[in-house]
Parts: sequence; structure tokens; C-alpha cells
Amino acid sequence: MSGERSDLHPAGAHPGDAREASPAACLNCGAMPAGPWCQACGQKAGPAHRSMLRLGAELMEIVSHADSRLWRTLRRLAVDPAGLTLDYLRGRRASEIPPLRLFFVMMLLAFTVGSVTGETMNHIVIPADQQAKVVASIAKLSVGWRWADGWLHTHLDRAVARPEEVVAVMREWSERFTIAMLPMAALMLWVLYLPRRGFSLYDHVVVCTHSLSFVGLVFIASFLLGAVWSLLGVLVLLTLPVHLFVHLRGVYRRSVPGTLIRMALLALGTSLAMTVLLAGLAGLGLQLGTEN
Repeated sequence: MSGERSDLHPAGAHPGDAREASPAACLNCGAMPAGPWCQACGQKAGPAHRSMLRLGAELMEIVSHADSRLWRTLRRLAVDPAGLTLDYLRGRRASEIPPLRLFFVMMLLAFTVGSVTGETMNHIVIPADQQAKVVASIAKLSVGWRWADGWLHTHLDRAVARPEEVVAVMREWSERFTIAMLPMAALMLWVLYLPRRGFSLYDHVVVCTHSLSFVGLVFIASFLLGAVWSLLGVLVLLTLPVHLFVHLRGVYRRSVPGTLIRMALLALGTSLAMTVLLAGLAGLGLQLGTEN
């Protein structure tokens, strides 16, 4: 229709007509750039390049830049975790991936690798001749409250008949429950290092984000190496307490005994938190996985 305007191309102009625009004006906002970049919107000055070669070059630039930052961050996370955290807290952030983005990438990869290596969990079947024994054992369970016992027996009986649905729900929600460990661990560090001045809750969150990212990295390595030789998968897990000690002592500058005591308290608090989260995850799996 005559007089229509396009949001992408002013005055209904065709993309190929960009060459007709003033070469001195920014093609994005119309301002007059003072150099190779527009001072108003930040877009590169000059004509718009419309070629597959240019598009491919931009893609390679993005991928290579992201890869270099990722590998640099992972290397520092493994060998210099305290330096990585302190650099971020001091504002040196351009050369590494931000902590939260790294955390989500590691969690996504860990759950992906875990799902692939643990595919047999999707085919859980309790033999018919064993179901009666399992149901009889469930009937003996009691938590002391009538309403809780009724809910538990009802849903466990249904879970025996269709365990795959329960496992599927637990897997679906496990990522969200894992994310809940981040604020819980940060609060524990805030309590353990409360007398330490100069560290806010934000700083503790960054420490926990890097630490949990390394946990995800180790679990990925454990899954992959365990598929080759189970002992290797177990040995890799032994790096976790060593890494945590180096990380905490390097960031908070406490003595060796002080760091070890806080690590023990942190392990206790983490175990309690994981128990609560796992109980909640199991309850959610029973509730949603056994619905009619």
C-alpha cells in the first residue's frame, strides 16, 4: 500500500537500497559518526555488508571469541580459582566468562552428560513378582503422622507400578533444585565468614558460583572417565575438597586450620541442605509422577 513504512527499512525502502543512504550518516540511528563507530548507538559506521562471506566471518568471530574466553575461564577455574574470583571482584572481567553464565553452562553440560551416560534409568521396571514384596515393605513405613503416612503409602504404591514417570519428573526438576544450592551455599559462607570485613553477600555468591561451576566440571569429567574406567571417575572426585581448600584460602586469606574448620562446617551444612532438597525432589517426583 502507498505510504506504508517499515520498521526495518525507513519509508518502505528495500534492503538493497541502503547504498543510496548518505555514507556519512549512521544507518541505524541517522546520527553523524565521528569515527569508525557511531557515537550515539555504537554501530559500526559505513555501508551495510550483505554477503554470505561477511555473515560467515561474523559467526566465526563470535564462536572463536566465545571459545577463547571459555577455555581461559575453565583453565583458571581449575588451576587458579582464587585468582579468577578475586579478579572478577576487583573489576577485571573482560577476558573471562561471567560467573553466572559459567555456572549455567556447566550445569547444563553436566545434566546433559549425566542424562546420556545414565540412560538406563529411563527404563526402570519392577518385576511383577517383586511388586507385592515392595508394596508389603511400603505398608510398614511410618513417619508418625496419619496424613503423612496416608500420602506416602498412596504415592509409593503408585510409584511401584510406574517408576519411570517418577524418575522423569525428578530429572526434570533436578536442575531447578540444583540452582537452589547457589543461594543456600552463599548464605552459609556469609555466616562462616561474617567477621571478615570487605566481603558482602554478593562476593560470597561469586565465590559459590565459581566453586559450584568447578563441581559441575568435575562431574562431567567423572561421568566421561567413569564410562572408560570406573576408578578414574572416582579419583577425579577427590579433587573437589582440594580445590575448595585452595579456593577458600586464596579468597578469604584465612589460616590453614581456620579454612579447614570452615570447610568441615560448610560440608555439614551442605549435606543438610542437600538432604532437604533431595527429600523435596523425591516428594515432588512422587506427587507429580503418580498423578492420575
